[in-house]
Amino acid sequence: MTGPLDGLPPDGPPPPHEKPKRPRFRDTARLIGGAVGIVRAASPRDFYVVMAADLVQSIGIFAALVQMQQVLSGLITANSGGDTGGLVGAITLFLIANIAIVISQAFINNRRIILSEKTSMYVCGQILDVACLAELADFDDSGFHDRLQRANASAVVRPAQMVQNLMRIGQSLFTLIGIWVALLSVNVWIALVAAAVVVPIWIGGVRGGEQHFDFVRRVTPTDRNRNYLFDLLTAREPAKEIRAFNIAGYLSHRWHTTMNQRLTLMLGMLRKRFRSQLIASIGSNAVVAATAGILIALNLSGVLTLAETATVAGMLLLLSQRLQDTVMGTNEFFESGPLIRDLKDFLGLKPQLVKDAAGDPFSGPFRRIELDDVEFAYRGSPRRALKGISLSINAGEVVALVGENGSGKTTLAKLLAGLYTPTGGAIHVDGVPLSGIDATSWRESVAVLFQDFIRYALPAEENIRLGSVNRQTGLDDVRDAARAAGADDFLAALPAGYDTILSPQFGEGQDLSLGQWQRVALSRAFYRDAPLVILDEPSASLDARAERALFDSVRDLYASRTVLLISHRFSTVRTADRIIVLRDGRIVEHGDHDSLMAANGLYAELFTIQASGFLEDNGQNGVLVAHTPQLAATPESPDASAL
Repeated sequence: MTGPLDGLPPDGPPPPHEKPKRPRFRDTARLIGGAVGIVRAASPRDFYVVMAADLVQSIGIFAALVQMQQVLSGLITANSGGDTGGLVGAITLFLIANIAIVISQAFINNRRIILSEKTSMYVCGQILDVACLAELADFDDSGFHDRLQRANASAVVRPAQMVQNLMRIGQSLFTLIGIWVALLSVNVWIALVAAAVVVPIWIGGVRGGEQHFDFVRRVTPTDRNRNYLFDLLTAREPAKEIRAFNIAGYLSHRWHTTMNQRLTLMLGMLRKRFRSQLIASIGSNAVVAATAGILIALNLSGVLTLAETATVAGMLLLLSQRLQDTVMGTNEFFESGPLIRDLKDFLGLKPQLVKDAAGDPFSGPFRRIELDDVEFAYRGSPRRALKGISLSINAGEVVALVGENGSGKTTLAKLLAGLYTPTGGAIHVDGVPLSGIDATSWRESVAVLFQDFIRYALPAEENIRLGSVNRQTGLDDVRDAARAAGADDFLAALPAGYDTILSPQFGEGQDLSLGQWQRVALSRAFYRDAPLVILDEPSASLDARAERALFDSVRDLYASRTVLLISHRFSTVRTADRIIVLRDGRIVEHGDHDSLMAANGLYAELFTIQASGFLEDNGQNGVLVAHTPQLAATPESPDASAL
């Protein structure tokens, strides 16, 4: 049996991956375009407002630099005894430009927070849209899990980081353009040399981003293991078994091992990124130094006046400061590369998922379901879970599936529920292939209770209403379903009645016993008005009295509906219209209880073994001792060894 820990080396990093290809300009342009597209789609209004504020700020910086030169020229003229008529106007315009810069910056900071939140919400919503479209078979695919994990991990922090740095780069870009235009107005050669500063910043940022992106891809399997172990050690449900077996220390050691693997990979990536950042910083500062050298030469040669030289020097100082901010923003922005690429990769699944789920709507009810030579194998497993299943189920029948563990009962139920598609053969509903029916509408026509049902940490009423969220009814209908499952008495007795949250993890919530939880799950199935009802071990956690009451009332509860009943307890299935006996994924017997007992086959053997445990003479005065060697009710697993 495999699991999230399988394939994890005990020590050391995972094997090295193929060296990533050197990014092309087109790839980087797509990356930036993708980032802009995500932010704009999240909130077009806020995006354009922030861009407009950036533009206002850059114009203000340009105007401030130009007016600074005018102020310096006016002061020099005044000291020489010249006309100072334009000095007041230059100072006024300089102050106005600075006020515009300050106000626009405050506005940008405010809107950037809102834009970050909206982008995070948009990205998470997009991921949820695709994840909700994914079929059960997709969740058996480790590749799908890797893509989902990367998208999820990126969605937690990357959107806000991406917005912050995209706005930071945009703001710096507008500012640098304003400075460059101001330089251009003073001297063309200085402006042209200063423009070369883009090259080292671009190269350093792109390389650093690619190195981080490669790290994220390599560490994804390790991160999945690490998160799985962390959840085991911190979640409520596994806590009892972990403590009962005293394995907390062992699992904690495994978690620390995966963390060390991650740190090893991270250190290697950071060494490479340091070199890239060093290239960007040294290269950009070299360009600024060269520009300063040209400025001094032009001043000494008399090409630039003292006022122009002082203005350009101020521009270069501001340019240097903005460049440092741009280098940091660029490096951090390219770390967001995994978000854009992984999100694009993951969202690219959506058209195919929609296509796979498409089909003709099913309005129900049906007259007959036919399985024609159906076969099924779980993804990645060479073993077939079902082999040559041919079966007809008529409307209104109660059909029981019995067999030993791993015989394919639950797998067959999942195929009938539309959760999996047969890998061979076909299922027809009134002559129409189930694969040609819209998956969502078919599932609306099926009520399923699996033995590994979910315990929703929601109010009791909502726990039952989840059986049919589109059904608009009052509390009386909810309570009717609960009464049918024997849950109304204890739910009504809770501190807040049906408004009580069924989990001690929230507020004044209350937990239930396993048997009570099963009755709540049964209530969900009863609340769903569906023509096909699938009950997988519905009484596994019920006491004998409740179990007998449930099965005595199945026909009344589901009158005119088709019931598929899976149970290891043979006493509960003997009243079924038909009993289907499975072994190793094949139907080996079928009939009613009496005919199967008369045939003296597998059903009779298993029934006798189970019944003998309750009527066994212990050899002491002929007293009959009750034993319960019933077959374990274990959910069938996608793993081949469990089928």
